[in-house]
Amino acid sequence: MPSSSSLAMQRLTHDGQRKLAPAFIDAREIAVAVHASPNLVAIHRVRIEDGALARLHPTVAAHQFDPAFSRDGRYHAYSMSSTSPQLVLVIQDLRDKREHTFRPRDARATARSPSFSPDGSRIVFSLSDVNGHQIAGVNREGEDLRLLTRSTGLNTSPAFSPDGRQIAFSSSRTGDFEIYVMDADGANVRQMTDSPGLDTRPAWSPDGRRIAFTSNREGVYQIYVMQADGTAVRRVGSDNERHDFAGWHPDGERLLVVAERGGMSDLYLVEAPA
Repeated sequence: MPSSSSLAMQRLTHDGQRKLAPAFIDAREIAVAVHASPNLVAIHRVRIEDGALARLHPTVAAHQFDPAFSRDGRYHAYSMSSTSPQLVLVIQDLRDKREHTFRPRDARATARSPSFSPDGSRIVFSLSDVNGHQIAGVNREGEDLRLLTRSTGLNTSPAFSPDGRQIAFSSSRTGDFEIYVMDADGANVRQMTDSPGLDTRPAWSPDGRRIAFTSNREGVYQIYVMQADGTAVRRVGSDNERHDFAGWHPDGERLLVVAERGGMSDLYLVEAPA
């Protein structure tokens, strides 16, 4: 049984709308997909100091999910609905105002959960296509597609390590979702967790020493933190309401999470276990 920590949580938003996959733009702002209306999921930017929300792509009428940003803030990627149920990957150069789209071959396929390499040259993501549900990568122009996994089951939620040498991801290849780590080229796959519940959505700490992830191993979705080698698993928080989508603050000392309180979904910052 992993140890549990009871840590104070700082509430950032108060609107209660359903939120998915937040990501830091920088130390002052967050991007998050918000189910703001019955017919639209849209990415919003959130100011940390006051929780103010504003559409990040106000002219886009399609659903938008899974925002990601390069370390230097120049590049932005997200998933966008195309032909139903296809989701394409949009990659933007925010400095030069250029945009590229990676479109899966199958009209029913999806590209989800992008993550930039530290130098911003590659984007890995979860690709559901003719080759199954695999971890794949493309360059900043959405070209040079490479499959990094070729396993059975579903391979999802990839995340580059801060040094760019490894990718953490979630996979159901053994029948149950666990956290795995592989080299950046897809070699040397290692299983990091082994629990009876679902373990998913890994996120590396800025120093590369810890991995946060979501698990329902204790019956409710909660955030856990472990060492990068899979040891010393600790639960973040002790209440029994849902916590999901962990991301590390750039300071490496706090975690950004989506937490539910009485049916209200909001962003919180919580101190990360050492």
